[in-house]
Amino acid sequence: MSPGVTTTLRGAPEVATPRLVAFTTGSFYVAGGTAAALTTIRSWPHPGVRGSAILVLAALAVAAGSLLLVRGRRFPRWAFHVVVGQATFMLGAGVVLSADDAAALGVAGVFAFCAVDNLYFFARREAVLHTALLLAVVAGSLAWRGIDPGVVAALMLVQVALVVVIGRLVQRAAHGTRDSLTELLNRRGFDERFEEAVAAAHRGGSDLSVALLDLDHFKDVNDSGGHAAGDALLVSLAETLNRTLAGCAPSSTVLARQGGDEFAVVTPGLDLDAAVAVAEALRRAAAPTGLSVGVAQLAPREDAGALLRRADTALYEAKAAGRSRVATAATCDAGLLEDFRAALDHGGLQVALQPIVVPGTGETIGVEALARWNHPERGPVSPAEFIPLAEANGLVKELDLAVARLACADSVRLRRALGRDVLLTVNASGRHLVDPDFVQDLLQVLADTGWAARDLVVEVTESTLEAASAAARDTLEELRAIGVRVAIDDFGTGYSAFSQLDAIPADFLKLDKDFTSQLTASGRRRAVLGGLLRMSEELGLAVIAEGVETPEQRQALVALGCPLAQGYFFHRPLPVEDLLRALSAETPPAGAPAGALSGT
Repeated sequence: MSPGVTTTLRGAPEVATPRLVAFTTGSFYVAGGTAAALTTIRSWPHPGVRGSAILVLAALAVAAGSLLLVRGRRFPRWAFHVVVGQATFMLGAGVVLSADDAAALGVAGVFAFCAVDNLYFFARREAVLHTALLLAVVAGSLAWRGIDPGVVAALMLVQVALVVVIGRLVQRAAHGTRDSLTELLNRRGFDERFEEAVAAAHRGGSDLSVALLDLDHFKDVNDSGGHAAGDALLVSLAETLNRTLAGCAPSSTVLARQGGDEFAVVTPGLDLDAAVAVAEALRRAAAPTGLSVGVAQLAPREDAGALLRRADTALYEAKAAGRSRVATAATCDAGLLEDFRAALDHGGLQVALQPIVVPGTGETIGVEALARWNHPERGPVSPAEFIPLAEANGLVKELDLAVARLACADSVRLRRALGRDVLLTVNASGRHLVDPDFVQDLLQVLADTGWAARDLVVEVTESTLEAASAAARDTLEELRAIGVRVAIDDFGTGYSAFSQLDAIPADFLKLDKDFTSQLTASGRRRAVLGGLLRMSEELGLAVIAEGVETPEQRQALVALGCPLAQGYFFHRPLPVEDLLRALSAETPPAGAPAGALSGT
């Protein structure tokens, strides 16, 4: 199999990036030229014709090396073959023109520089041809001088041994960055190449996109046919991807196997639309094997890790939307993203707490934590802006945990002030929910803040559950096993969940505000809610009606027997200090018995 489309010289070992080839070859040219010049020292100040010729060759070598060091990374690929071939013939000329045999042997020692270039930076066949030419030129030039054949043979033996050892080292180095199954770059090799491609794109102000590809239902292949069938599919797919990229992508494209059933493609020089076209070509070529693909384009000042996280988020969206499709990451506002990261790292986020109450009495039994960000220059940034920013850039886990930590600390203050237990609900994204460290991370937050697991409720949206994998549901079961309760948020916006209520690992249903808003205008909606309340009670699920904004909506909920509610009619989201003042100063809502807030 071809080793993959990469930014190395085609088919070469993994170290053969244009930048490294240019740096190494340029350094060897400068060092070799300097060494050749030093062999003429004994003839100064009258080097003679031969010495002068050596000095000219040395000057040309130093000049060529300097050019390679400065501009070599922009040279076309074929130019490196010319550069190394030229070095071979310059070496032969230097041996022939040397003033004496000692100087000739010294010049011949530069052979090692050429051998390193050949073996490290060219594909095996090309390396063998270059090295054979090098040996022939050096041996021939030494023999032409009449140097003892035994000396020439000894020198060639040492040089051949050097070539063999270097070749073995190159092979070992290549294995460290190659996937043994598909022969593509592995994650380590990809990371190195990806970082270099991103740096080059920023230096040159050029486009660059990355796509992450994931096989759909690969686990089913392993389960039904065994790991041998899965491995065969991966090898076949790698060949298909390689072949397809050769026909539709730049030669500098990087293809790698990230691990498991995930592949990555980096396309230097392509904007988002062009990269999506390549991704679609790969998806079609893979058929009937299903491929989900997430694509992201490099933004100004964006680093490689952030770009990869955005592509990963897009991949998740492609799988959540039904698989076997291409999804693109949202455009990145690099400045806002940088500020958001700083806010995450340095405690720049806050939370607002919105009470959850008994609608008939107004008694606060819990609070929902909502993320807030007050930008130092722009002022308050809407969650509708920074939450998608976090999702698009792979920062949802950090956001979820930061909000949970702040909310737990604030709720400890709230519980102490109220003198009784309250529930705290925090949101978890579907992406974070399938993180294998989710439960342990949450336990660490609870341990650090002193908030009890039994008083924590984790909210996940109905749409998340509809698209969730078995891993997400397993996580919900783990949460309940440690005492954390689960709420299904925005319930009523979809249709499938009604038929799955008995299977959802949850304790609360949070009725979407759009459902609540129509209670007073639609008798059918009230009838549906009444049926849902009765069914939920049978299943041990407590319903929380969100978005209660009017006395009429509250009265309708009370009449239907809805146990819990939340909305601006009762309280708007507030920082904990403001909420404590509001709770201490409030009076029960109309129709509620006196003393409702104290629970009597």
